[in-house]
Order: sequence, then structure tokens, then C-alpha cells
Amino acid sequence: MASSYDVFFEGPHDESRQLVERTLVDQGFTLSLDPDGSTRAVRGTLVSTLALRAFAGRSQLLTLGVRWYVDDRGRLVARVVHASSTSVLGGPVGVVRAQRAVGGLVRSLEAVAAGRRAAARPEG
Repeated sequence: MASSYDVFFEGPHDESRQLVERTLVDQGFTLSLDPDGSTRAVRGTLVSTLALRAFAGRSQLLTLGVRWYVDDRGRLVARVVHASSTSVLGGPVGVVRAQRAVGGLVRSLEAVAAGRRAAARPEG
């Protein structure tokens, strides 16, 4: 079952997208562009996940999709989608570890978005 999280960014869309991608890379993800324009983020390997199972740690395979939208207020929306199918390969501990990793990533992205909102507000 997939879970998704929407994070809203104010300001120039290209800059916001670069901030999202930089945050993913800082958290150990390798990025690639999908044909539909979304970003695929992968951390870890299938070999490590299968061999080490619960002990794989950050080398546990974690694959996310980031889909890009613009909402009715003109904000860039980064929809982070996690399909938990590969997390199951790490056993019950792997599922929990993947959920925590995705939650931590989303919190980091929300902090970046909050910084963008603060920077976009006029001083006064």
C-alpha cells in the first residue's frame, strides 16, 4: 500500500524543486527523472535489504516518487509517494524503519517549505 504526503512551497518553482531535490540528496537518495516528469529517489540496495534484512539500516532499499503539481494558489506541490512493497523485504523492522525514514524526510521538507514561506513574506 502506498502512502503520500503533500508539501507546499511558495516562491519560484524551479528554486523550490531544487531545494526538495537537495534535501533528498542530503538524506542519501540518488535521483533520476521519470518519463512523466516526476522524480524517483532511491536509497540503499535490494542486495543489502535481502542479505541484511532488519540490520540493513540506511542501506535498506527505499524508493520514493516525487510528483510535482501547482495548486490553485500558484504554489508548487511536492507529493512524496512511498510504495511500501520493497520495505516488506526488510521484515517488520524494515517496514517500521522505512516509515520512520519517510516521516523524517517529510518533516525536513516541511521545514524547508516553512523557510520559503517566511522568506516570501513581506517585512513590515
